[in-house]
Order: sequence, then structure tokens, then C-alpha cells
Amino acid sequence: MSGGGRSREDGLYAITLSPIGDTVVCRREETVLSAILRSGAKVVFGCRGGGCGTCKMRLISGRVEHGRCSAAVLLEEEEEKENGSFLSCQARALSDLTVELTATNKYRGPMAAWRWLGCSDS
Repeated sequence: MSGGGRSREDGLYAITLSPIGDTVVCRREETVLSAILRSGAKVVFGCRGGGCGTCKMRLISGRVEHGRCSAAVLLEEEEEKENGSFLSCQARALSDLTVELTATNKYRGPMAAWRWLGCSDS
């Protein structure tokens, strides 16, 4: 577990994606990556098994259960966790989260395709 944050009895957590500011809802049983993808947003990921490290993100606030992490991916696992790093394909929210996205994550929000096509959401 990492950071502070309040857990919610309903098992639904808000994940705020920084610096973008988008927020997605995460269910108790799903991973952070699954919640982001279910929202319609896109991020880069690889194996979904914790082996490649492509989906690594950084926790700014809140608490996560890290799940199983590959030693090959997080060589200095405890130091990585202390710095807030986690594998979004393995981690589950235990509270509302704020997660830092990097250029490596290549985030595209759920409305990116509509904006690209020149459509509006109104």
C-alpha cells in the first residue's frame, strides 16, 4: 500500500489523471489500467501480467494494492514503491487516487477520437 487517501464503502474510487485532470471511476475488483481503458481513454500497455513494465505509473496520492510485481520490471521494488511507482495492470485502488501520467504512457482521453474527427460532444 502507498500514500494516504480515504477508502470508500461503495467500492468505487475516483482516479484523477495528472497533469491532464481527467477523472475515471475504478471499481474495487479492477486494476487501474482496466478502469482507464473502460472509460474509453487509451494508454500504452504491454503484457497485462506485470512482466514488461510498459504500464508503469506514479502514485501522487491515495493507496493502492500493488498486486504481483515482476522483479525484472521493478528491480528495486521497495524503492520504486516508496517513490510511488506501480504497475497499472496489477495495482488495485484502495482509495481515491491521483496518478501522474508521463509521455511514456501516451495518454489519450476518451474524447480524443471525436476531437480528431472534428466532432463535438454536444
